Amino acid sequence: MAMCIAAAEQEEAEKRTQRRKYWVSPYLKERSFKGRYASDFQNLVNTPSMFFENFHMPESSFNALFGLVEQHLIPKRNTRPDAIPLKAKLAIVLEFLASGDLQRHVGSTYRISKQHFGVILDQVCTAIWTALQGEFPKWTTDNMLRWAKDFEDEWNFPNCLGAVDGKHVAIKAPTNSGSLFYNYKGFRSIVLMAICDAHYRFTYIEAGALFERFFAQYSWKTPTSG
Repeated sequence: MAMCIAAAEQEEAEKRTQRRKYWVSPYLKERSFKGRYASDFQNLVNTPSMFFENFHMPESSFNALFGLVEQHLIPKRNTRPDAIPLKAKLAIVLEFLASGDLQRHVGSTYRISKQHFGVILDQVCTAIWTALQGEFPKWTTDNMLRWAKDFEDEWNFPNCLGAVDGKHVAIKAPTNSGSLFYNYKGFRSIVLMAICDAHYRFTYIEAGALFERFFAQYSWKTPTSG
């Protein structure tokens, strides 16, 4: 009996050793010279059409955005020689948001682990909101009159304040949520709704509503009604 227990313990120890064969994957270690930012970003800069396709904005807008968020991305302390450049962090997140691809797919091209990718995503999105929240338009009477005029002038569509669309953002359901986040498409999600003006500029964004409550909550509610 004692021999069986000892053998089982040895087998478990060997499994732990195998799982921790290395602290950092060799694939990830090559990020600084083989990752997408190091090897391909400048090529995208030199090809404006491809840059726009990947980030959904021209390089000038990318640089302007980076100038606004850079100070919010600077770490309080950084002693790692292989730290990811701040501009690379912005590129990673913008490409992820523009492509709609899986985090692990985008992360692998930049040679970043899925755990680190999640941290970067949170940092950059928080920085963008912190830097730009004051720039988001208010639903004032003057703005609404201007938006309505733009729709009539640009699209011959009178009395329109904005174009509305929404999408399901797939999520991993929280513990004990049951069918709360389940939608008619057969997966769990939260609802993202947005309104844009006649020039495709966002004027209102709402995220986080549950599907079953979405239409009851938003079919009558306007951004100005609270």
